[in-house]
Amino acid sequence: MASVEFDSVTRDFGSGRPAVDQLSLDITDGEFLVLVGPSGCGKSTSLRMLAGLEPIQSGRVLIDGVDVSGRALKSRDVAMVFQNYALYPNMTVAQNMGFALRNAGMSKGDTATAVDEAARMLELTDVLGRKPSALSGGQRQRVAMGRAIVRRPKVFCMDEPLSNLDAKLRVSTRAQIASLQRRLETTTVYVTHDQVEAMTMGDRVAVLRDGVLQQVAPPRQLYLDPDNAFVAGFMGSPAMNLLDDVVVTEGAATLGGLALHAPSAVATSSVTVGVRPESWELTSPSTDTLDCRIDLVEELGAEQFVHCTPLDRAVGVRGGKVVVRIDHRRSVAVGDRIGLQVPDADTSYWFDASSGDRIR
Repeated sequence: MASVEFDSVTRDFGSGRPAVDQLSLDITDGEFLVLVGPSGCGKSTSLRMLAGLEPIQSGRVLIDGVDVSGRALKSRDVAMVFQNYALYPNMTVAQNMGFALRNAGMSKGDTATAVDEAARMLELTDVLGRKPSALSGGQRQRVAMGRAIVRRPKVFCMDEPLSNLDAKLRVSTRAQIASLQRRLETTTVYVTHDQVEAMTMGDRVAVLRDGVLQQVAPPRQLYLDPDNAFVAGFMGSPAMNLLDDVVVTEGAATLGGLALHAPSAVATSSVTVGVRPESWELTSPSTDTLDCRIDLVEELGAEQFVHCTPLDRAVGVRGGKVVVRIDHRRSVAVGDRIGLQVPDADTSYWFDASSGDRIR
């Protein structure tokens, strides 16, 4: 186990902007940290620089306080789990898992003991004699994890390891990975573009955008207390509704007939207002509601997501639709006209229209 520190780390591929720009991030001993963000945000590049698979142009990467920036992968004591499993097709599961140990000079007996122990953790004991072609996708991913576990590294690096699995298997496997990490207490840096995965697995989540760290915090804090409009819109499913270019007059913003009281810190006449889907109250249209027309109803069993368009064209919604989460017992249909209110003013979020920074 070990702590990890990114100290103003930069990587530039010459594309006009750095892939990773001055990343500074401390990861504590035994922590499960998730790097999340849209494609091309620099999360995999950051992981590869930690593992030694990508050079660092400036800054430092430290493991247990030791600068490893110039060290080769094999001298960092880091184990990588890849998206595509990277298993040897001509080797059995046991041979794949024990390959690195045998390469390092470990005896056959000690290697077999280590492989057997990891196989029990991962429920792979019954398939140790099979080759990868005879395994399911979930089993192959567990073999790739087992190959990392047997090394007992200081740090696990996982690069979107579940992206090739079907939806149901992803849910069960991510729970297994999180449980296994807590059991092993090995520092883990996990990369994903799936914010649901990030929220359910990480002790903390670091959100990247265009190579720049936006915010790092526990999942619940990211959801309830985002630092800017990007984090607010990225974390959560469905995403927060962001209403742009909202005019503030005499301390209040008007959305159709709906008036929202602005925080006292709002010092500009134009802001972005954010409202989570669950914070809307769906009611009948009236003079004090945001009137909308329903375009789509997503039935999810216990709840429904209603996608609707504001009837007042002056209300600009990022993405074009307002999304409202309602109870499954409510009866709504496409084409219905509805009114929206925000009964609790504390559930609205306010952002600077230019910078996107949160106004508190």
